[in-house]
Amino acid sequence: MNLLTTILLGLAFVAIFCFLICKLKVFRRLGLAPKWLLLLFATKLVAAFALVGVYKIVYEDENTGDINKYHKAGLVLYSAMEENPADYFKMVSGICADEPQLECYYNKADYWYKAWNYGLLNDNRTIIRYNALLDLFTQGNLWLNLIISAFVAFCGSYLLALAMLAFAGGRRWAAVVAAFLVPSVVFWSSGMMKECLVMFSLGLLMFSWTALWRKFGIIKLLVVLVSAWLLFLAKFYVLLAMLPGLVVFAVPSKFGAKKLLISSVVAFVLVVTLFFFSGNIFGYDLVDTIVKKQRDFINMVNYEADYSSSNIEIKELEPTFVGFASALVPAYINTLFRPFVTEADTFVKLVCCVENIVFLLLFLYMCVRFKRIDNNQFKFVLFTLCFMLILYALIGMTTPNLGALVRYKIPVMPFMLFSILICANFDLLKKQIRFRNKKEVDSVNSQTEMA
Repeated sequence: MNLLTTILLGLAFVAIFCFLICKLKVFRRLGLAPKWLLLLFATKLVAAFALVGVYKIVYEDENTGDINKYHKAGLVLYSAMEENPADYFKMVSGICADEPQLECYYNKADYWYKAWNYGLLNDNRTIIRYNALLDLFTQGNLWLNLIISAFVAFCGSYLLALAMLAFAGGRRWAAVVAAFLVPSVVFWSSGMMKECLVMFSLGLLMFSWTALWRKFGIIKLLVVLVSAWLLFLAKFYVLLAMLPGLVVFAVPSKFGAKKLLISSVVAFVLVVTLFFFSGNIFGYDLVDTIVKKQRDFINMVNYEADYSSSNIEIKELEPTFVGFASALVPAYINTLFRPFVTEADTFVKLVCCVENIVFLLLFLYMCVRFKRIDNNQFKFVLFTLCFMLILYALIGMTTPNLGALVRYKIPVMPFMLFSILICANFDLLKKQIRFRNKKEVDSVNSQTEMA
């Protein structure tokens, strides 16, 4: 496909998506004018192309960047369309995907097999299949795949914003900012990477789960199950980290704040207990697997020269409760505060550093200007805490590279920001700003009268 054809088709794809955003009734539910939705979609498009630019220009990583490696692997599967379309659909759907004649494609598709997987779900195959599915509509064109992925990311953020709107208490802007405008989330989730599928399925899951506990329906339940399955395929540990918080959502708000808090603690402790006794209960030792994965990750980043500039020291895990507990504080420091200012030696790291500082300042402001919240909002905050404590612990304890760290933690960031925004009393800040502006105007008027 030549450059002119790519540009024309790209413009056609963008026009179709813009038309859908302007005309479909579902995009009216957030209460934003179409021009603002189109601007948010444009932000996703810019981020998708910027992500490719960062890999190709900044990192000079045209051959091994995640976008390229998964795209090329998807092209291998897509090549079966000309040779045997039935084999293509088997590989993409996963139905009868273990037939012997398909091995020739799998062996050519880099990253289809993981060197260290320990019997867990291989989520590389999910994103490779996603790319192969897009190739069916784009003939394998990377840039057209990016445009579709940007729209998928937009839909995920939109659904997440709708879910948050149910808890916003009239603060629509809080839901929009949290779902659409966190820089790391926008940047890493808008391309053809696992994070795109994670954020889409997460948004769909939160939207359907929120709707389900408000009013039960079979269709809603089916959407919950489908979105949970998609999230499990994209990154199963993100879904596992959400489980205690999702249980809290199922507790009726009329039970009161105290019972909601007790429910969240019980759910959290239950999940942690199941984790540490998984070998005895399920016959699969998750603790031992996490320890091995950490060591493999450390060995990989130390071996690969491309990772060396962003490598960080992490505490080596021991397969015991004490070993994990002793690694928690460093893990949370890494996920919440790194990269530090002294580590921000690239533009991407600098943006992440500034983002962490903004989050910290907003949290401190919330502590000083805390606003009383209702039980539904308290439920959302408890969900966020459970989600963050589990996911950030897993990421911080197993990820010895800043580049991977800032990507892996993005599923929690919209929830953290929204929780801060609904708990902070910005009304008081607005009154103070208006009062100061009024004093300045009065001062200017008095000086004019004196003159």
